[in-house]
Amino acid sequence: MTVVQSPRILIVGGGIGGLTLGAQLAQRGFHAHIVEKTPQWAPTGAGIILGINAMRIMENLGITDALLERGMLAGDTAITDSRGRILSSINMTALSKELGPSISIHRADLHDVLVTANASNTLRLDTTLRDLLQGKDETNVTFSDGSTSTYDLVIGADGLRSQVRDMIFGTTKYHYSGYTCWRFVVEGMPHIKRVQEMWGRGRRVGVVPIGGGKVYSFTTLNTSQGNPEMKNISVEKYKSIFGHFEGHVPEMLSQITEPTQLIHNDLEEIRLPSWTHGPIGLLGDAAHAMTPNMGQGAAMAIEDAFVLAELLEAGGDMSKILTAYEARRRPRVTWVQQQSWRIGKVAQWESAVGCAVRNLAMKCTPDKVSETSLRKLLVQSI
Repeated sequence: MTVVQSPRILIVGGGIGGLTLGAQLAQRGFHAHIVEKTPQWAPTGAGIILGINAMRIMENLGITDALLERGMLAGDTAITDSRGRILSSINMTALSKELGPSISIHRADLHDVLVTANASNTLRLDTTLRDLLQGKDETNVTFSDGSTSTYDLVIGADGLRSQVRDMIFGTTKYHYSGYTCWRFVVEGMPHIKRVQEMWGRGRRVGVVPIGGGKVYSFTTLNTSQGNPEMKNISVEKYKSIFGHFEGHVPEMLSQITEPTQLIHNDLEEIRLPSWTHGPIGLLGDAAHAMTPNMGQGAAMAIEDAFVLAELLEAGGDMSKILTAYEARRRPRVTWVQQQSWRIGKVAQWESAVGCAVRNLAMKCTPDKVSETSLRKLLVQSI
């Protein structure tokens, strides 16, 4: 009887995408090596919404209850103007009852749950790659500590600034959105129940309750790429930019007392002609980083992980599996990426006349239209 050897799999990157892939593989009886550059798992990042499509995959892993214990069910959502007047809304409560839950959670809590789901895999922290030597059917890897291993499959799930991508495809072109972003989490606000995105002129504020009285906020501003004033912003300057927003915003901003509370980054996209090269592939932001305007960046990585694990379970040549993975995922990811880019452009309009027309158009558009677009995202095959 021929014994089929389990493939030797390396996942570079211990973020949401890499850990979801590891958990999906473990569930199917595979063993993966996961390397992560950070020296220790630590509570980092801000909040995240896991939409219904992402939560279906978490349910597949059997970790829904663990996530609900850490976060909270996402309720109804609304887009408002800077004063809090509703422009558009979606009844997520009814949609979740029909299609399944959507939750909001701190990224650190999501990460903890996913680490636990990878208990049977080998996780190495404080580790990067020194070299990749790709052969026809396997790849020899040299790690930062000088150790070496050979793998049948290498997956770069190492984010926007992917080391694997740079090693295989060379220098990447980043497409700047035209706006920068700050994220933060504040506490002691259990009275905030609704997910809300407030559209101003050339700037926005997001308000996302994530459980335990915590609220995650993202704020955006039109500015030049790499603007040092934005990167090293003072608390006073930051508050002056968003101080005219009403609703819960003043209460949230009052808790910002140190610049270290703000997580800052310019929002960029990656558009690659290919995500794979022989038995080496990319997943999530490493392959297709996108603007966060549809709240689907992490969800697309989670879907990538599910599809790739499903294809690996079916067996076959690694290069062909990766080719099939990209062919299956690219149309959906491209659609989400393009939609997100378009939404961001409109949301960041600056002119008074343009914003007034935009807001009026949104108010006159039935909420059912927004729900129909969301359904397309949630029920489309991955």
